[in-house]
Amino acid sequence: MKAPFLVAVCFVAIAFSGVALAGPGPSSPLYLTYTFDLNGGHSIVVVQGNSITSFAEAYGPPDEVPIAVGGDVRTSGNSLTTIGGQYSLAGTPTGTTYTLTGIASTAYDSTTDGSHNFLVDYTYGTVYQTARDFTNPVALFSGTGSYNVGITYDKTNNSLWISGWGATTVVTDYSLNGTVLSSFDTGHYENASLAMDPATHTLWLVDDENSFKLEQYSTAGVLLSTGPYVGYSLGGEFDMGGGTPTPEPGSLLLFGSGVLGLAGLVRRKINL
Repeated sequence: MKAPFLVAVCFVAIAFSGVALAGPGPSSPLYLTYTFDLNGGHSIVVVQGNSITSFAEAYGPPDEVPIAVGGDVRTSGNSLTTIGGQYSLAGTPTGTTYTLTGIASTAYDSTTDGSHNFLVDYTYGTVYQTARDFTNPVALFSGTGSYNVGITYDKTNNSLWISGWGATTVVTDYSLNGTVLSSFDTGHYENASLAMDPATHTLWLVDDENSFKLEQYSTAGVLLSTGPYVGYSLGGEFDMGGGTPTPEPGSLLLFGSGVLGLAGLVRRKINL
């Protein structure tokens, strides 16, 4: 009669590890831009689980590529001469437009901490902080190398993850002063649409080199799952103003202790 108890303990260990995540796609809505194979790069695609929907770019298609989501959706043009704008989370345009100012060349993704946006210059590798309307750019640091597309904010340590595209297979976590905190290798080039899901503290990106599918990674670089085919994509972001807060260590300990205690009660009843 010990087998059911062992199975219960194994189940608890798997659930408590936070690694086994169900579903073919992200549980939170993931917004993607320039999804070429699905709709010619003229719509913003939203992926959640099995569901893939889209809404039209209203301001400067097909160049609304950098995207920052924090209570609303904000895009800019990918260069100094193109425009983007503001949408509700449901995709309704508000009429407010945004343009990039002061960057060196082009940017293909963005992110936000709720107070600022962040972009990485594709050609020169300079990381910029801007206001939420993409104005007042401040160069934070350089040295990320050229041909970086993806960028996303990690609120757990106030850092920026940046993904290589075309020249490197590495995804790197930088402090806001440019210190390398960690990195991992995806094994393929063209890692685009990098996005941190604040609800699970996992990274998602699109393999633009081979499969054109979403991939989910832990921050340690473990490939957790492969999501649905979304096509060629460049920008990507979750709602950084939403999501389920990460449980505090004490809460996790109480949760784990409670479940293990329940498993102990089950064991005693089985042995009666």
